[in-house]
Amino acid sequence: MSASIMAVNGPGPMPAISITRRPCSGPISSTLPTADDGATVTAVTSMTEIAAAYAGGRARITRLVEDLDEQEAATIVPGCPAWTVKDVVAHLTGICSDIVAGNIEGVATDPWTAAQVDARRPLPVSQLVAEWDEVGPQVEAMLHAFPEPARQLVTDLATHEHDLRGALARPGARDSDAIDIGLAFTAPNFVMALADRGVPALSLRAGDREWTAEGARPVASVSGDRFELLRALTGRRSTSQLRQLNWDGDPEPYLPAFEWGPFHVPAADVVE
Repeated sequence: MSASIMAVNGPGPMPAISITRRPCSGPISSTLPTADDGATVTAVTSMTEIAAAYAGGRARITRLVEDLDEQEAATIVPGCPAWTVKDVVAHLTGICSDIVAGNIEGVATDPWTAAQVDARRPLPVSQLVAEWDEVGPQVEAMLHAFPEPARQLVTDLATHEHDLRGALARPGARDSDAIDIGLAFTAPNFVMALADRGVPALSLRAGDREWTAEGARPVASVSGDRFELLRALTGRRSTSQLRQLNWDGDPEPYLPAFEWGPFHVPAADVVE
């Protein structure tokens, strides 16, 4: 994926970011193929809507975490078992701060990501939220300049919003525009990954939307609501849970394919 964004404090272009973190069970990686590589997508989202989706998700997460006490902030996040709730917020804040500052040396590497979390570990969640409130709108204002990474960023935000909700037992916003954008970004990547691996074609269906590799004749389909499909495609559902999705055809040949890109299928059920 190639793109550039303009730093708000200067004219120099910054390379596209990659939302990749090893501690998590399934970040979003720019090494995945894009919808332009041949997947069928049935909806288009404007860049204004994408920026609004990020802002909306940021506001929801802020409300979710701003009043947490230290014990709640230290809760382990099942979707990212190496991180606590505060660590996830530190990362979401840090990635925006790094974009605004042009700090993309080593982008997507373990040290780059670890630095975001480590630098903020002594800080309370309230201070992380205040920082995010400062840098988040600056990032939202520049999203129109890099469409694919912008969709990727919203997908990452949606994934972590529900990681946090699961950790805190606070479900909600499962029909948000961020979920819709996340699925529209992830589903075409997944069906193309199947084709690249030689796995028989599969149709993904959510309501009246369908994703199939271009020119392929699916031999099976899996359907569900947008939230469940996105969680399944981003390493937040166990093999047992994947089998329980609404399959038309034998799911077994496809289950190993949910280990794709940077995503890993968790050994235990993720209950949200």
